[in-house]
Amino acid sequence: MPKEKTSKHVKCDIVFDNNSSGIFTAGDTVAGTIELHLTKIKKVRGVCLLISGYSNVFWEAKVPDGPKNKKVKAQFKGREDFIKKKLYLAGSENGAGMQLPPNAIRYRFDFQIPPSAPTSMEGKYGHVRYLLQVSLERPWKFDHNFQKPFTVVCLADLNQSNEVLCIPTKAEDLMTFYCGLCRSRPLMVSATTPRSGYTPGETIELEVFVQNSSKVAVSEIEIKFQKVLKFISQTRAIGQTQIPLEETNTQYEVLEVRKIPFIEGENDARFVENFIVNPIPSSETTHSRIVHVTYELAIIVKPQRSTKRMKLSIPVTIGKIPLAGTASPYSMSGGVQKLANALSDPSSAPPAYEE
Repeated sequence: MPKEKTSKHVKCDIVFDNNSSGIFTAGDTVAGTIELHLTKIKKVRGVCLLISGYSNVFWEAKVPDGPKNKKVKAQFKGREDFIKKKLYLAGSENGAGMQLPPNAIRYRFDFQIPPSAPTSMEGKYGHVRYLLQVSLERPWKFDHNFQKPFTVVCLADLNQSNEVLCIPTKAEDLMTFYCGLCRSRPLMVSATTPRSGYTPGETIELEVFVQNSSKVAVSEIEIKFQKVLKFISQTRAIGQTQIPLEETNTQYEVLEVRKIPFIEGENDARFVENFIVNPIPSSETTHSRIVHVTYELAIIVKPQRSTKRMKLSIPVTIGKIPLAGTASPYSMSGGVQKLANALSDPSSAPPAYEE
């Protein structure tokens, strides 16, 4: 996407109809007005509107390559388009040119967001973005480009998931310790949730059961409710050589942390931790091939005086439409509005994309 090139003689306002936040639901029809303000005559080939929605991944890493497997820098890339439209509001791609008069010129536009479009997101190794760009095309000179990002929220229905989200989920593990040649009795930990599908406002009840038959105490159990972002490359480039390659890079974003304190050796204990699901984006594993968003409860058990760590994970699926038979504390419209408010906060609003 070309960078925005402005001019003191041309200003452009892109305004959505009845939507000042610029946050839409997948499947919505987006309509609005483009208003150009010119202070002098401008000759152009045409005025076009570019509508784009895409996911993009990129990172660099050192990998072994060549006959000696020497480590060299490689770039991992991927791109997927969900919306890609170019509409001429005036003129045409093969037109001879036209003159725009020095006054306000208004154009109407509308388009539909695909129902399968994924939720907007920004990550360390990739993103999902949606963007409008108005371009005053001038092949003989630089174009004037004006951009307007917008946000898409996917209303995921937990009842339509291919996974069984209404049954209990359990993770368990055990470990033993050695003193010389002697092995201790086991430390066993299990974690359960009544189901794995939730919507914002609902409470995840996590039960942790510790059966410590060893004499080694547990100094701490740390529980993280976290977002897991997976970025999947389509190609790998080393220098000028590029090959198709699927490689995954993962980013973890901790949403909330709980800690269970000291547990004596040869002792059993049971704990219940409740996590309220705040307005967060839905899980996304099917709408984009290269960017996946999932959630999990990660349980890290830390035995005393040991470098060993026991790690358990319970997957959690977040949606916007709750499972049948459960009542979300947020109404559907209220839940969307809370998420919209969170996304439109200045600290998390989409940047003025320039690539």
